[in-house]
Amino acid sequence: MDKNSLKDLEQLDSKLTSIIEQSKKEALFTDSANKLFELNIRAFQKYFPDIAEKFLSHQPSENFNLFLNSNSSPNIIDYDTGLPMYSETPLEQAKKQVEKMFESPILGRVDHSGVEFVESDTNFKHVDLMRRIGSIYNNAKNSLPSNYMVNKYVPSAIIFGVGLGYHLNYMFEDFNAAYITIFEPNEDYFFASLFSFDWFDFLEKVDRGDSFLYISVGLSEAEMSEALYNRSSQIGAFSVSSAVFFQHYPSKSINRLISEFKGNYHQHFMGWGFFDDALMSISHTVKNFEDGFALLNHKSLIEQPHPDYPIFIIANGPSLDNDIEVIKSHQENAIIVACNSATTSLLKYGIVPDFHVALERTKSTEDFLTAFIPKELRNEINLLVLNVMYPDVLNLFGWAGVALKGKEAGTSLFNLAEFKSNGSIHDILPFSNPLVGNTALSFFGSLKFNNLYLFGVDNGYKDPEYHHSKSSYYYSGEGKTVHAPLKMGGKHSVTGNFGGKVLTDNFMYVGKVQMERFIDFNKLPSSQVYNCSDGCYIKGTLPLASNDILLTASGVDKKAVVNEIKELSFSQVDEKINIKEYLDFDVFEDLCTTLSSILNSNVSNREEALEQLLKSLRYLFSFKNNLRYSHLFLLLEGEALYVTSVMISLLYNFGDDEEIIPFYMQAKDMWKEFIVEAPNQYRTRWNVLSDYSFDYSKPSVS
Repeated sequence: MDKNSLKDLEQLDSKLTSIIEQSKKEALFTDSANKLFELNIRAFQKYFPDIAEKFLSHQPSENFNLFLNSNSSPNIIDYDTGLPMYSETPLEQAKKQVEKMFESPILGRVDHSGVEFVESDTNFKHVDLMRRIGSIYNNAKNSLPSNYMVNKYVPSAIIFGVGLGYHLNYMFEDFNAAYITIFEPNEDYFFASLFSFDWFDFLEKVDRGDSFLYISVGLSEAEMSEALYNRSSQIGAFSVSSAVFFQHYPSKSINRLISEFKGNYHQHFMGWGFFDDALMSISHTVKNFEDGFALLNHKSLIEQPHPDYPIFIIANGPSLDNDIEVIKSHQENAIIVACNSATTSLLKYGIVPDFHVALERTKSTEDFLTAFIPKELRNEINLLVLNVMYPDVLNLFGWAGVALKGKEAGTSLFNLAEFKSNGSIHDILPFSNPLVGNTALSFFGSLKFNNLYLFGVDNGYKDPEYHHSKSSYYYSGEGKTVHAPLKMGGKHSVTGNFGGKVLTDNFMYVGKVQMERFIDFNKLPSSQVYNCSDGCYIKGTLPLASNDILLTASGVDKKAVVNEIKELSFSQVDEKINIKEYLDFDVFEDLCTTLSSILNSNVSNREEALEQLLKSLRYLFSFKNNLRYSHLFLLLEGEALYVTSVMISLLYNFGDDEEIIPFYMQAKDMWKEFIVEAPNQYRTRWNVLSDYSFDYSKPSVS
């Protein structure tokens, strides 16, 4: 045998040996991986039974390729690139990745430096408290260096991507978070991790550390973002505040998820209401009940004789000016629903709405309506409001219908009283805020009308100086701004309904998202929402230029449809219900006493301070789902979320673990004073109506 043949034979022998060795390694891995899978499934059956059930019978796609590196470490082919996700030494790779993350962390933090300067002439206790705590926040900001470190204990850690799980143990070796959220959009990757990562040990470790763990697998970017929003709404935005973000592997879907989350991060920290608002909620609900009102029926009982009759929902966005003539041409064949100030625009063109919808609960709503809509016209218009509305508003129109607003102390109190009296409760009007357009859409969607058309529902504007219809009270006859609209938070550029970009702010953006949530919640095969507004694109609607609307006379008398709505969908509230019996002043005082006592002890570092705050919040949230006392929870919930949001940011945005504590203690003392005084405020103000007026005869901007 020549030398070349001998060399070829040796190489072949070497390859065969290598293949045999690899086969042995794979056989050993298969045995150990199957045992690990069984152990992990048992762990998930204990902590996340839905995940266990799903992945016990999961069938991966044909792209699935879990294999062993030459050193027997598991690896997987990345679906996006077709290449191995990890190097030959994945453990070392994951460790270095985590170390790099801690060196240059991505932090989700909120800047509250503007809180000190919030302007208000309402005399709300809430505003005074927030301004004072905002001042302490700014003192800390000016006195201490910014904190860009990942502290050993943080409120929230949000991990994008599981892969094979190599990073998870490294991440939590010397670090922990009160709330841990793990997203993995690829079900196959998570399935593979059940064979490669010891979830049993990890879940036990998290449990021992008293952390709250949330795992979402296989959801789209929008679904995961919505899941996080729903969770923060359920247990409090503190569960996602001052977050540490970690992305495990590069991925288009992960990148889209992070982009989606960052774009929507602001909505976790607004729209909570506050103590003065909650007191008004109770006082206005009680007074409206005593005066008697027509209440929206249980949703399941509503059945429209003419569900296909067109409904025009008209808000006061700048694009309304382009559609006024179209609306006017169709007004005899569609029910005209005006969202508050839009009524002033419509009346200038001789269009009298069939329904006027109002949302703002203070007396300023009455001031606006009496200043800008003549009494004789109001008598021709029907009013739709929520139970928290300033009571005198209900008497300003020819007819008024009321629905219950969710997450309100007044609504919870009313539901409690009617359940005790009748054994049942009325449904709330879902997704009915923060904008009056949300209220109108929710009313007529819940009333089960199939053809809804949106006009002027821009939820933004293309020109900052052109923020509402120029026919409305915001502008003078020369088109100059007379009453400046509120500017609510940061600006966003979003996709327009007819293409291009639209400028919106945090407040209006949440209004857009709430509309999308309602449409998804309320969708029926026969229903359609047409968006004729040249503003933000609203997912779930069909963009439709107003000139393309085709309506023909239906032969149905419009006045008859309006009367059917009033007579069939609303009924007088039950006078036998005794709301005042369940005010529970003493129980609220006990709640506040306990809450204050939790905050009494001194703390010496950031971790102790966070634990103290979270303990107080968890105590308060223990009342949330208790029907008997949920109205007491709602009295304080919004205030607690606003205050503690600033306090958590104060704790983590500046200084080190100890030098921030004096500032925290100052803010905490102010919060405690408020809590101690709250029962007295409740006893004396539960029946005091809003006194916040606005003089609309005086221009706010020259």
